Amino acid sequence: MNYTVVRKLLLKVSIAVLSLTALVAILAVLGGKFGDTQFKVLVTTFSITAGSIGAMSCAAFIEKRKAKAIGVIGILVAGVAVALVIVSVWGRNCGDEYWKTTVTFIVLAIAFAHACLLYLPTLAASYRWTQPASTFLIGLLALQILVAVWGKIDDEGYYRSMAALSVLVVLATLVVTICGRLGAKADNNRPEPGPDAAGSSETPEQLVLHRLSNGTFEDQLGGQYQVTRIEAQPSR
Repeated sequence: MNYTVVRKLLLKVSIAVLSLTALVAILAVLGGKFGDTQFKVLVTTFSITAGSIGAMSCAAFIEKRKAKAIGVIGILVAGVAVALVIVSVWGRNCGDEYWKTTVTFIVLAIAFAHACLLYLPTLAASYRWTQPASTFLIGLLALQILVAVWGKIDDEGYYRSMAALSVLVVLATLVVTICGRLGAKADNNRPEPGPDAAGSSETPEQLVLHRLSNGTFEDQLGGQYQVTRIEAQPSR
């Protein structure tokens, strides 16, 4: 499956649904009537838009990092969350267990999308640890929210710790974003090689590469490469 096409399709769906949401809101304002049907349409379109954005994040993650399993799970979770919300809005007599399940999928969809977005920037090797650390914090916060939902916890200290963890998640998100910008700035400021650089003494005679988990290779300065094997010519 071409996930670039999927991402573009989700982007078009998001734009179309946002346009529909704006149209319904304008008609409600101009008509002076905002009833139950208009509310349901707005919630439905907003849910589809939010789900599409989350799925786009996961599709971009698959395209950039080649981690198909994680991205596909994120897309499926986002789709299930949207479906559950739409059924709850237009359906009737949704019980407590149904709402808990809906909230569970919403939390998981947000967590997957958030983590996938943080893995999109290519960080320098010295900053790359911030991405798994941020993912761990996001997963821990999602778990804490789900425990509160299903366990009906009323302990004030528990929610204080959840708020503190939320602050750490925000901090980690900002750190990854800043590190991504620092890496991009360093790459932009790196001087371009001159026309005679290939024969200069500054060019290393040996390039040591280490294989990464996504199939690419990295040198000692954090530069990444895609390596294609060239078969040796037969000796004559």
